[in-house]
Amino acid sequence: MKKTLLIGLALSLGTMASAQMPDYRICPDFTGTDINGQSHNLYSLLDQGYTVVVDVSATWCGPCWTYHQTHTLENLYTTYGPGTAEDKVIVMMIEGDGSNDIGQFERYGREHPR
Repeated sequence: MKKTLLIGLALSLGTMASAQMPDYRICPDFTGTDINGQSHNLYSLLDQGYTVVVDVSATWCGPCWTYHQTHTLENLYTTYGPGTAEDKVIVMMIEGDGSNDIGQFERYGREHPR
């Protein structure tokens, strides 16, 4: 995805995973490093006024990649992300499988072009 932050961060979700935080819960702070080596901290981005969308996915997840092919998050980012007139949204795609590497994303992009 163009300019979308790809965070190389493996999350330990425990045995129960939820699509979103339960009502009235505060998301725990985290810091991750993107594929360019730049560090990003969730609470710092929120303190700067950004709305942060965190998409936890995996290269082997068929429904996840089908969702990515809709370009919904890419469109959100290119319309409202940094460098736009709006500059209100940060989109982070977090690889949920710590054994995957950037090569798998690059191969997937060649195998599934737009």
